[in-house]
Amino acid sequence: MASDRRQEEGRQARMPAWDRPVRRRRIEKGLSQKEVASRVGITRQALHAIETGRYIPNTLVAIRLARALGSRVEELFPCWEEVDPPLSPGPFPWVRGSRRLILADVRGRLIPYPVERLEEGSGVFAAADALLPAGDRRGEWTLLSSAAVIQRSAFFLGCDPGIGLLVERIAALSPNRLRWISCSSEKAAAALRAGQTHLAGCHLPTGEPRNNRVLAREALQGVGGALIRFAQWEEGVAVARGNPFGIRSVEDLANPGLRFLNRDPGSGSRALLDELLRRQGIPAERIPGYERTAGSPVAAARAVAFGIADAAWTNRPCAQAQDVEFLPLGVSEFDWIVPRDLLDHPTVALVLDLLSDARMRAEFDALPGYEVSRMGTVAARFGPKGEISG
Repeated sequence: MASDRRQEEGRQARMPAWDRPVRRRRIEKGLSQKEVASRVGITRQALHAIETGRYIPNTLVAIRLARALGSRVEELFPCWEEVDPPLSPGPFPWVRGSRRLILADVRGRLIPYPVERLEEGSGVFAAADALLPAGDRRGEWTLLSSAAVIQRSAFFLGCDPGIGLLVERIAALSPNRLRWISCSSEKAAAALRAGQTHLAGCHLPTGEPRNNRVLAREALQGVGGALIRFAQWEEGVAVARGNPFGIRSVEDLANPGLRFLNRDPGSGSRALLDELLRRQGIPAERIPGYERTAGSPVAAARAVAFGIADAAWTNRPCAQAQDVEFLPLGVSEFDWIVPRDLLDHPTVALVLDLLSDARMRAEFDALPGYEVSRMGTVAARFGPKGEISG
C-alpha cells in the first residue's frame, strides 16, 4: 500500500513550464528579433509573442523559424505527448529519498530515471535534468536542463563500461548527450521493448537458446531494427594478487571457504557462468556465494580489490582497472539492439557513426580483453514481425 501511495504521489507531480527555446536559439545565433522576423515573414511583435510563449505559431511559421535558426521544429516547440511518472514501473526500483532525475525523449514520451542509476556506472556524481518536489511530491518539478538539451539526449542501457568512452567522445564532439545506465542484458532489452531507452546492449551466450538474437527479436517486436556488433570481451574470475585460492577453472569455485561474488540475474555474464557450470555438471548451489551478486562488472572487480570477495565474475578490462588478477574462462559478444525508428535521433546517429571511426576503434582495441574487428557490422536485421533473412 505504501508503495502504491508513493507511486500515486509521483504521478501528481506537475511538469514545469519549459524554457523559451526560440529566444535562446536566436541569441545563440547572434540574430536580432528584426532579422529573424524578416527571414520568417512575420512581424517583430509576432516573434516576441512566440518567444514569450503567448502565441503558438502555425506549422508553416514553425518550419520557417526552425530553418532560420538552424534547429528542428521539435527542439523549438517541445510538446511531449506523454510523461512517464517517476515512480512508474520500469527496469529499476526507485531509489528511496531520491529527487534528482535524468530525462530524455523516447518517441514523444519524456522518460525519467533517478540520476543515481547513471552514477552507478560512472562512480561519480552526475548533473540532473530535474528535481522532484520535496515532501509529498505534489508540487511542480524544478527544471535544471533546457528542453533542447533533453531532446538531444539518448539513453543507452547495458553493462559494458566501454560505453563510457562513447559518452565522453560525444560530449567532446557535439551538444548531444549519451546517458549510459549500467544494467543487465535482460533489463536493457526489457526497457527497450517498453520504450524506455533508445539503445540497449546485450551479451547472452551465443550457444544458448536464449541469446542476443532472441533478445533483439523480442525487444524490436512491432518496430524492427538491427542487432549491431560492438565487441568481444574475455570473461572470467577476478582474484586477489597471487591468486591465494589457486583458482584455475570453474570447478575451483566450489571451494567451501571461498567468498565468491556472482553477477546479477539477467546479465550475460551470469548466463555464461551458468553455461560453464552446466558443461562441467556442477550444481550452482555448490558455489559458495552464488546468490551474492554485483550489479556491474566494475562493482564485481572492485569487491575483490577491496577485500569484500575472494573471487568475482567479471571481465578483463574491469579486473585490470582495479589492479587485481584475472583468469579468463570464456568470451562474450557484446551487441547493440537498435530500433529502426530511432536511427534519426541526433545522438543515436552520432554514436553509430563513431563505430566506424578508425580512431574510436583504435581506442577500444587498446582496452585489455577487447576485440573489435567486427565493430559496427550488422549481426541481424529485424522487421516489425521478426528477423529478416539475407
